[in-house]
Amino acid sequence: MNNRLLVISSLAALGFLSASALAMDVQATFNELDKDSNGTLSEAEAGEDAVLHENFSQIDTNQDGQLSLNEFKKFIQ
Repeated sequence: MNNRLLVISSLAALGFLSASALAMDVQATFNELDKDSNGTLSEAEAGEDAVLHENFSQIDTNQDGQLSLNEFKKFIQ
């Protein structure tokens, strides 16, 4: 999983993914991490990815202890 997030971020930064392809892949990655399928990522779920885990508090902009899809997208893009 760590490699998938890094690849998505790298390809997006380099401009190799179209906006629609990036959106689909970001959604798929989020869904894969969302083990309980509740629409948010807990810190434990985010812990499966080192980058998300290390940056969890900065990504969680509303400080509710969960990452929404919007917070996740803003971090990736």
